Amino acid sequence: MKEKLDKLETNEHIQIHGIIKKYTENTTKAPNGIFVSSEHLPLECLQEMEKYILFCIDQKARMDEDLKTRKTYERMVE
Repeated sequence: MKEKLDKLETNEHIQIHGIIKKYTENTTKAPNGIFVSSEHLPLECLQEMEKYILFCIDQKARMDEDLKTRKTYERMVE
C-alpha cells in the first residue's frame, strides 16, 4: 500500500489522513508528514484506505486518457 500512497497528490494524502482519523487519533506529526502504525488500524480502516487509493489511481488514469484524446482531437482540428 505504501507504494500506492507515495503516488498520491497532497490533497489525496489529506483525505487519507481523514480516513485514518475516523479510526484512531494515534498518529505522530513530523515535518515531512504524519506517521501511523498500521498495527493500530483496524481492518476496516485499511480497506477504506485501499478503496480510496484505487479510486484515485483509477481517476488519474481516466484523466490521463482523456487528456490524450483531447490532444488527438486538437491536432485533428488544427
